[in-house]
Order: sequence, then C-alpha cells, then structure tokens
Amino acid sequence: MKKKTQLLALLLAVSLLTGLLTGCSGQEKSKESVTLTVAHVLTETHAYHQAWLKVAELVEERTNGGLKLEVFANSTLGNERDVIEGMQLGIVDLSCMSTGALASFSPAFMALDLPFIFDSRENAYKVLDSEIGDELLASLDESMLVGVTFWENGFRNISNSKRDVVTPEDVKGLKIRTLENELQVAAFTTLGANAIPMAWGEVYTALQQGTIDGQENPLAIIYQNKIHEVTKHVSLTGHFYAAAPVVMSKKSLEKLSPEYQKILLEAIREVTSYERQLSLDSDSEYLEKLQAEGVKVITEIDKAVWKEAVQPLYDQYRERIGADLLDRIESKMKSD
Repeated sequence: MKKKTQLLALLLAVSLLTGLLTGCSGQEKSKESVTLTVAHVLTETHAYHQAWLKVAELVEERTNGGLKLEVFANSTLGNERDVIEGMQLGIVDLSCMSTGALASFSPAFMALDLPFIFDSRENAYKVLDSEIGDELLASLDESMLVGVTFWENGFRNISNSKRDVVTPEDVKGLKIRTLENELQVAAFTTLGANAIPMAWGEVYTALQQGTIDGQENPLAIIYQNKIHEVTKHVSLTGHFYAAAPVVMSKKSLEKLSPEYQKILLEAIREVTSYERQLSLDSDSEYLEKLQAEGVKVITEIDKAVWKEAVQPLYDQYRERIGADLLDRIESKMKSD
C-alpha cells in the first residue's frame, strides 16, 4: 500500500508540474500535448486493457498525437477505491471498474449487483444502453466523477477446491471469497456460504493454503490469474453480470479543450461494442482452455432455482436501492 501511495503522490507531482508548464506556454488547449493516466485492476490480456489500448490508438490518431493515454494494469496504481479517490483528486484520469466500487458514491449502482438480475447480455445491454444507464452514469457527477459508458467484465462464476456446485445447496458451508461489496457478501451469505471479502491480491495464496475454499469471477479472470490451478471445480452459475462503468475524473475532463473532450468521449463510447465482444469471445476461449487443463466445468445450471434461493435479498434491498428503479429495469428487459 505504501508503494501505491507513493505512486499516487508521484502522479500528483507530475500533474502539478504539467499544469504549471502548460500555464506558461500560452498555447491553445487543443494544441497542447496531453497524456492522460488510465488505471485498472486486471491483467494486460484482459478485455479492459485491450479496449483501453484501442481508445489510446483512436485518440492519438484523431488528435495528431496531441492526446495520449498511458494505461496502468494489474492494480499498479492501487485497488478500485484508490483509483476512484485518485480520480476525485484529478491525479488519475480514467478507469473502468466494478459497479460495487461505485455503490458507496451512488447507491443506485447496487441494482446492477443483485444476483441474477440479468439472465443474458442482451437484457443487460437493453438496460445499460438506455435512459436508465444514462441516469446511473449521471448520478456520479456529484462525486466529481464523469460516467461515460458501460463496458463489461462478463458473467461471474463460482470456482472451488471442494466439490461440484450444481444447486444452491452445494454452496452451503463453503468459504467463498467475494468482492469487498456489501451486496455480494449478502448474496453468498443468503445462499449459506461463509462469505469472506478479500483483496484480490491475496486470493491465490488463500486458496492455495486452504484459508478459503473458492471464489467467483468471470472465466477470463479465473484462467488469466491461474485460479484454476487451485480450484478444480468451476460452475457456470453466471450469478452476477459484471457491468464495468467507464469513469473519468471531472477535474481531468474539464482541463481538456472542448475538441479533445469530444474526441476522447466519442472514442470511449465507440470502443464499447469492441470491448463487449472481446469479453464475450473470452468466455468460449477460456472455457476450452480450462477443460483442456483438467478443470471440471459444470455447464448445466438451473438458474431459476438459484434466483429463487436469493429472492430474500431482493426483498431486503428493494426499498434501499429503489423499488421504482428495479421495476423500470424489469420493464425494460421485457420490452422489444
């Protein structure tokens, strides 16, 4: 954590120095050479990173090299909470992250973390690409953050070292690592698991040592981080759809010229379909890789039974999240 704090401090110093030099230049904002810092917590092979590289390519090309992105992966600049705080200060410029990380800034984001609220990507897109998604993104404005669009981390699945998980009953008693997210902890507690919030950097060792029995993540993260080496049972529960809001520091955006703002935001939104396709493709790619390496993958899951098992969670959080919001989400998914 000390190293991450030092990195953020260094970024702040560089940011201040750049501001001073820019202020003395007397040049038009749109003629400046600007480098923006992008931070995320996943690997360089993940869809997040590949999408940010695509955005970087587009904006550099469209500004003739005037606007560049420097992308930091693997939690180099801290966890998602660290990155959010960095964006609020204007020392980290851009990120994409879990909805859970944003729920403390806008409780409405908790709706997206309800288990089994989306049964398909298509239904998720109906909601996220509608006025409902726009409202969720706009709700970050008061926190000095600009919500741009929704990328994705795909559907999350359970992996564990103990047994096959087919029904909710099979989860009972398992020590499952969850995100440090109230709703996700509550979901696994409702299912009878021993839900253990834990920083991602500790998970592999905890699984290896038996401190926890399992965890839950999209297949890409399970494979890329070698989680399958220590959890040989994977179940395609798809219990959470992991939307990934793309967020920018409001301070950073306001420092850009209107021309650069337009180019950057348009490029990010343009790359959305590319990022989602990468995520979708990774599901089949990593399923094959996991099976080829001897992991037992349960593909037939009756999700209706699972959703029924977590219904108490919907009842518990309905008023807190907003009954109207949940009704609108359900209505939107049913629309043509």
